[in-house]
Amino acid sequence: MILSQPEIREAVARGEIRFEPPLEDRQWHEASVDLRLGFKFTKLIAKQGLKISLAKGPGPIADAGLWREKVLKREDELGKRETYPLEQDEFVLAQTYEKIWVPRHLIAMVEGRSSYARAGLSMHQTAPWIQPGWNGQITLEIRNSGPLTIELTLPKICRAN
Repeated sequence: MILSQPEIREAVARGEIRFEPPLEDRQWHEASVDLRLGFKFTKLIAKQGLKISLAKGPGPIADAGLWREKVLKREDELGKRETYPLEQDEFVLAQTYEKIWVPRHLIAMVEGRSSYARAGLSMHQTAPWIQPGWNGQITLEIRNSGPLTIELTLPKICRAN
């Protein structure tokens, strides 16, 4: 069952579902909310000739020291909004701006926005379920399959229901 906007709002009012910072009015939809892109981006860096087996899980990737992080500021030294330029065929992990709390009796689903998909931007490659009891920021798997560089900023980037 998918909750309607009034049901989500009631759950938020009761403190069962929480968003930090609180959602703005423009983020609410009939049966979902828009989440915004946060400031932290993580990219897996290719290393020539390196092979990693995932037979025992993703640990070898983390242990190989191949991840690089970039944390944007809301504004640069000149007051301009910082962006992350996602090149064609580039893949990056990013976190949502909002932290969410999901109660133990519900799951949430994270989906990309169709308007961004039309430009070749896919938002969540796998595991769209946010498990019961989850709390924290959501890690998004973002890929640019389109022909253009896309500047990622702090707009609403994905939808949760």
